[in-house]
Amino acid sequence: MGKRYVLAGVFVAFSGLLTGATLAAAPEDLQRSIEDKGKELQEINSRIRATQSQIIELQGQGKTLKQALATLGYQVDQVNLGIKSSEINIDKLRLELKSLGYELNDVSVEIDGEEEAIAKILRQLQQKDRDGLLVVLLKNETLADGLFEIQSLRDVQNNLSLNVSELTTFQEQLESNLVLTTDKKSELEVENVNLKSRKSILADQQAEKDRLLKETKNQEGLYQKKLTELESQQRGILDEITRIEAELRTRFKPADLPSKKTASFVWPITLDGGKIRITQNWGETALAGRFYKGQAHNGMDIGAPIGTPVYAADGGKIVRVDYNGRSYQYGRYILIDHGNGLSTLYAHLSETATSGGQSVTKGQLIGYVGATGFVTGPHLHFGVYATPSGGWQIVNSKSQPGFVSVPPASGLVPIGITLNPQNYL
Repeated sequence: MGKRYVLAGVFVAFSGLLTGATLAAAPEDLQRSIEDKGKELQEINSRIRATQSQIIELQGQGKTLKQALATLGYQVDQVNLGIKSSEINIDKLRLELKSLGYELNDVSVEIDGEEEAIAKILRQLQQKDRDGLLVVLLKNETLADGLFEIQSLRDVQNNLSLNVSELTTFQEQLESNLVLTTDKKSELEVENVNLKSRKSILADQQAEKDRLLKETKNQEGLYQKKLTELESQQRGILDEITRIEAELRTRFKPADLPSKKTASFVWPITLDGGKIRITQNWGETALAGRFYKGQAHNGMDIGAPIGTPVYAADGGKIVRVDYNGRSYQYGRYILIDHGNGLSTLYAHLSETATSGGQSVTKGQLIGYVGATGFVTGPHLHFGVYATPSGGWQIVNSKSQPGFVSVPPASGLVPIGITLNPQNYL
């Protein structure tokens, strides 16, 4: 019952969060405002999906400077829409918190009323209990009046039972609203992080477009020359990684892996509508044959708009946050050791929301979808590794799994035994 007495303070604290909305608004007005914000979000999400479709269409139109600039333009549009989505969602969450504040106050009033009614009934019962049934019968002028008073006493007892039941219902509603309020406050905190990160991503995307124009001098010939050089260098990086991982696989013992039943990952991305778009699976795929000259793809690619939140597939420790460069290998990535023999990789990120050495929980925000590294468009490369027996370490020998330097990629590249992510999702 102690929680009830802090409700007034809780309500006042919520009101301080609710800038942009007047306290005089009635709950009905609040509900309409919340519904309007929900419709605005749906419209923004629809526009984000439209830009993603345009980016996908551009990917099939050849590798030209015009295509690259158009893709960057759509990515800038996506991030701007993502910023707008965060702003609207923040407003919506604040309104929902305010609405919950009204509900918490209403429930508190109902609980006070029920407690007062129960206390009154208990006083009546206490008085009747002191008199006893015989006294009740004798003090009335007729037997009928005595029996009537006894029946009234039974009605009071029934009312007590009803009041107690209603009080229990209101207390359960109070607990439910308090939990929901805590959840909404957590969502609001995350959305504020999203807004800040998306503004940073927008600046990076605009700078990338300016860089591309400056390096190519807006000339197709210079762009094609640089693209050819980049693809040749990336081919060397990929060949080196594939060679090492193939050698490691010959010494690998699958029996050391946790069973598929004991390791259960959540999807690292949740798109609007709950649909997951896999653009390339793990293993020997048709795309791998075209892009990697027949070499197997060592992860799963999940298509998503730039700036889409990325979540940890399971709890664990972040063993590395690194950057292979804007055009090489994994670009900006995070690697998590889950402590069960498995580790997961989240690559091509536009922004990270965590740091090395940090412990994370399943479903925790860790970064945002991007297009860093060697990519044709924004997506998440999700990889699953067998954690090295000695843990993830920087290694100089390329005959053991770990973090390896593979120039011209900057930073370090994770190399090890890759597994099919779908076996653990």
